[in-house]
Amino acid sequence: MNLISPRVLKGFRDILPDSERVRRALTDRLEAAFRQFGYVPIDTPTLEYTEVLLGKGGGETDKQIFRFQDHGGRDVALRFDLTVPFARYMAAHLNELYTPFRRYHIGKAYRGENTQRGRYREFVQCDFDIVGVDSASADADILLTVVEAFKALGIEHIELRVAHRGLFSRFLGHLGAGEQSAEVLRTVDKLRKVGVETTRSELAALVGDEKADRVVEFVSASGMPFFSA
Repeated sequence: MNLISPRVLKGFRDILPDSERVRRALTDRLEAAFRQFGYVPIDTPTLEYTEVLLGKGGGETDKQIFRFQDHGGRDVALRFDLTVPFARYMAAHLNELYTPFRRYHIGKAYRGENTQRGRYREFVQCDFDIVGVDSASADADILLTVVEAFKALGIEHIELRVAHRGLFSRFLGHLGAGEQSAEVLRTVDKLRKVGVETTRSELAALVGDEKADRVVEFVSASGMPFFSA
């Protein structure tokens, strides 16, 4: 008789009761905060047609996806986030839903990436969105919800960092650096990781010293606290 070892796949884990109770308590707090702002819960299948998921992913995401054929020979994959399935969800049910539509979704997602501390191949993701409206008030609503969600978790003194690619692109166009916008954006994205001086040096190589200084000044701008939680 062959004994089966009670092993768990690499990147996956069992959750014991004490930890699961804490996680569910946190989830309950988050859901209460979302409902306070009018968000409604949804769910989507863990398994999707691969063409649906790959249509939006690209690059590293395509390499990390858990993909296989089901018993019917269909090309399927495990969702790697909650955002792409939500886009498919909206396209499929647009006539059944109202807009603006506020949704929140807390569920598991899967990525076949190298595991490291605090990062697993199976993980819980928490999303909330407003779709069907394009306005500053909706953006402000999202920020308010973020603040309330952190407060619900007992996290205080938070700082929100807001990025607006359209505004940044217009700024680069005004500087005369619009053609290098993609390279500049990639460089700026690394600012917190590599520091201001390295970022400025790389920007200078792209757009020159004067424009590099203007870009660093722009992305480093700060104001009064949005909220004191």
